Amino acid sequence: MTKKFLILLSPLFLLLALPGAFAQQSGKSKSKDRFREKDVVRPPFIRNAAEINGPGTDFSPIYHRDGIVFLSNSSRVGPADRRYIDRPSFDMYFALLDANQEPMLREAFSEEINSKLNEGQATFSRDGRTIYFTRNNMYKGVQKADESGRVRMKIYQARLGKYDWEDVQELPFNDNGYSCMHPSLSVDGQNLYFASDMPGGQGGFDLYVSTRAADGSWNTPANLGPEINTDKNELFPFITFGEKTLFFASSGHNTLGGLDIFYANLDNLAEGVVNLNEPFNSPTDDMGMILNEDGTRGFFTSDRPGGHGKGDIYTFRVDNGIQGVEKPLSNRVTIVVTDGRTGQPIPRAEVRILQSSDDGFISAQNDFYYTELAPTPESPNSLSLRLVRKDADELGQPDNFTNATGKAYSDFVLYRSYLILASFDGYQTAERLYTMEPNKSGELTLALFEEAVCHRMTGMVSTDKFSTRIPNATLIFTHKESGKQTTAHSDLNGEYNICLPLEGEYLLQVKREGFRAQTITTSAIRNKSINNSIRLEPVELAAVAGTDAAKSDAMLARPLQDGYVITMDKINFEPGKATLNQSAVRHLDAIVELMQRYPEMEIDLTMHTDSRGDAKANLDLSGERAKNAKTYLAYKGIAADRINAVGKGETQVRNRCTDGVQCTDAEHNINNRLEVKVRKVGGAIKVP
Repeated sequence: MTKKFLILLSPLFLLLALPGAFAQQSGKSKSKDRFREKDVVRPPFIRNAAEINGPGTDFSPIYHRDGIVFLSNSSRVGPADRRYIDRPSFDMYFALLDANQEPMLREAFSEEINSKLNEGQATFSRDGRTIYFTRNNMYKGVQKADESGRVRMKIYQARLGKYDWEDVQELPFNDNGYSCMHPSLSVDGQNLYFASDMPGGQGGFDLYVSTRAADGSWNTPANLGPEINTDKNELFPFITFGEKTLFFASSGHNTLGGLDIFYANLDNLAEGVVNLNEPFNSPTDDMGMILNEDGTRGFFTSDRPGGHGKGDIYTFRVDNGIQGVEKPLSNRVTIVVTDGRTGQPIPRAEVRILQSSDDGFISAQNDFYYTELAPTPESPNSLSLRLVRKDADELGQPDNFTNATGKAYSDFVLYRSYLILASFDGYQTAERLYTMEPNKSGELTLALFEEAVCHRMTGMVSTDKFSTRIPNATLIFTHKESGKQTTAHSDLNGEYNICLPLEGEYLLQVKREGFRAQTITTSAIRNKSINNSIRLEPVELAAVAGTDAAKSDAMLARPLQDGYVITMDKINFEPGKATLNQSAVRHLDAIVELMQRYPEMEIDLTMHTDSRGDAKANLDLSGERAKNAKTYLAYKGIAADRINAVGKGETQVRNRCTDGVQCTDAEHNINNRLEVKVRKVGGAIKVP
């Protein structure tokens, strides 16, 4: 670690007590008596996570919900500015992970947790609602030194409230005379590992574990012993999801230089510790290793040459896992598929198993949804944007088939959530959300019911002379005998696909603003798909002055016009939080696609909240969400000057649910939305 890096980090790592200890390679132990070397499968991929690294120091990532929380003393100049400035202290930041588990962009994590002092490594409970984190010793917001004038580190906990983290308390084993830092919580929440220089250790900083008592309190910490701890420093523990392997950084075991990353099997400490060697470790400092649930991807911190800043976070992929590190704990689950009416098993039923994210979206499955942009009946210049899940048969090959007794088998990882889909010809697809718990039954049943009779209608709506496809056209099917009406809309490609409930003749009326309505007669036939291609005539061929008829038709047929408002009322932010999640990103990606399709488009992006809680807090929250949304669009390549982002809080609720009115959660949620007003559409790029 460079001298400058040491000066910056010494209050956080060693509290000015061990100046230069990490950089003094000549003083490290080179003995091999206390560990055994083991060949580690080298990862095929390791790279600098440049999207989140600033020119300062970025370190100690930890998984949280659909992203990572990490430490940094660099911050952006502005929401859409890629430049950074260095700050005097370390704060927590959050970065959402994309479908490839790569961090996308950084956002401030919490106003309550981040203080004027140094924050350090954090860890979270499995439900994400409790945080344990490192911070400089402070009292009533003021840094507190011990009798020698040194500022120690302590471990604090907080719980997630409506607007931010709250009820910050220090853990009982903290002391003003020594430091406790770098907590790592086991998946079951019963063991908290951390580093401390408390008296009675092996020397320097040692690793300890505190177990949770029956009443929820933390017991007196126990030293992990001489197999792990040395007379130098052991820091940055991370307990894997399998709860058997502990990763940590050490300068006391034989290292390649500086701090190195090691691991130990807690069930068999007699085996000693294992140096990960290259390419994880280098002649400089390497630390803060974390692994995902599968043990195939992760992050670590290094100040090796060629980095982006003074200390950087690196991401890696190890397809076969790291040799010697246990696989995640899993249980065998039997999936039974039956006929919902008779209860009889269904052989050869297709079973698809998808991992569900914390906000209900399917992880790493960008093709699980398609975007629907439909007119809003009550407002002629308003569109509703929704993410629609595809049918099971559109998701590719199934993961499994049921056997002759209607059963399929799969190994589910403990504490992980899954969406199981079961389908069979002639039946409606059944689904089940399932979270694997230690004491949960290893069998689940999905009952399939026969599909309703379908009389399918498909087709395309286009202009009469130039065959320009017309999106957002309204199609009204009226059954001649019964008078029953069914309404559909053409999609962004001008196509429609609908199942009509009744057989027989229908009158089909097709309408779209700027075109003359067209009415035809068609017949719906059971088990047969009928295709009707409809051509609409523009009301005026020269609707736009100075353009020829072809261009006029194309402009009229656009899915968007100047002044249109696109509403996304299914976007789900975490209550009280402004950080982006999978729901927000999936919806914003649809806006990115539109703005890429129309490179001259300019928008007003407005965030709204419901009326629950404080009005000023809701206004601030909506403003932060709008700012983060704009930052994401800019990150995806949309010029910032094309976007005006504002937050309106609860000032424009859409129903009766104002302050003081009793409403259900569903009624309140109608007001939580993102609206995009199209100031200017411009010309579209040609789609091949």
